Amino acid sequence: MDMSALPDPMRARIAAVNAQSAMETLQKFLLTDISDIGGLDELEADLRSVARTSTRSHERKLAAIEAVLADPPPAGQLAQLVAWSGNRSLDDPSDAGAAAFLREVAELLRTVIAEATPRR
Repeated sequence: MDMSALPDPMRARIAAVNAQSAMETLQKFLLTDISDIGGLDELEADLRSVARTSTRSHERKLAAIEAVLADPPPAGQLAQLVAWSGNRSLDDPSDAGAAAFLREVAELLRTVIAEATPRR
């Protein structure tokens, strides 16, 4: 896509999103997509709906999860992030439980991305 053809506000928004750290991207994903859902089935339906148009945001969210899991934050922060930003009460509220939840979400994202017809 030729970014120069986009209006200035849109280019600025894309640049701002691309400049976010993996932790910022993950926190925003938890706040906006996960905090209000009843369960992963509902998340899957929402992700599939968006993927009909584009998987770009899904790919960014998946990359953020993978980056945070590969280089976890200090002890307690991952559990706090999932509990507070994701509004999740996990059976295992530890960092390990939060990491397991995020791995499950990452797998869901991978599946939705792989099955999506439009790639961009």
